[in-house]
Amino acid sequence: MRVYNHPGLQGLEIWHGLADHAPLYQLRDDKPAYFSGLCRFLKQLHAGTARTASGNPLQAAAGFKKLILTGGDTAAASAALDWPHELINPGPYAARAGAEAVWREMGWQRPLAIDLGQLHLKWFTPETNRMAERDESQLPFGKDALDASTAQARLRAFLKQTLTADHDGVLLALPVEISDDGLAEPSTYPGLYGPIEPIFEDLFPNTPWIVCNDAVLAARGFPPATNEKTLVLTLGFGVGAAIWH
Repeated sequence: MRVYNHPGLQGLEIWHGLADHAPLYQLRDDKPAYFSGLCRFLKQLHAGTARTASGNPLQAAAGFKKLILTGGDTAAASAALDWPHELINPGPYAARAGAEAVWREMGWQRPLAIDLGQLHLKWFTPETNRMAERDESQLPFGKDALDASTAQARLRAFLKQTLTADHDGVLLALPVEISDDGLAEPSTYPGLYGPIEPIFEDLFPNTPWIVCNDAVLAARGFPPATNEKTLVLTLGFGVGAAIWH
């Protein structure tokens, strides 16, 4: 396993960004408040004053020139935002273009990309797009909802439906912050934290595989035509982001 990085592309953990002292994720169930808060947050992000609930600054995105929205909740967010933006690939398969770009980089001829979202599992081959819903009775929300070994076994079973024996490379996108040495921060999936390789290596015993954040993968598909600083927001269950700079 290795962690995928691309020059000039950086993931941003904005899901707990502060909008009027409330983290964005706490506003998610009230869509008008959520989108209004997101718009205020974007203005702070552009001005270089945005902060997260943990106090982390987000200076990498300050002064962004272009905003791209993508993902399943894109249309609703677009109607509510008063910030200039572009809609690309609305719907559940927003990461497809990024997966294709990574496949080309890796030179894989029979690739698979697995995009584990908060609500849906999506997977792509050169010929197909497919999707399965998260079963909350098996994979409940919350990092402590199950003991780690049970949760990881169920997560592997969920991903196993995407596999065949014919892949020469696998790209795995996860809804977590991932360090350069392959450590995942806690997520809404129980068991999905800490060293990533031991969680998933049994799924890919004879196949090269790489891992990345899901928002980074989506943004990889939309590189700026020039060198303008571009912020890509992925909108679905919540909000993810990556910045081209």
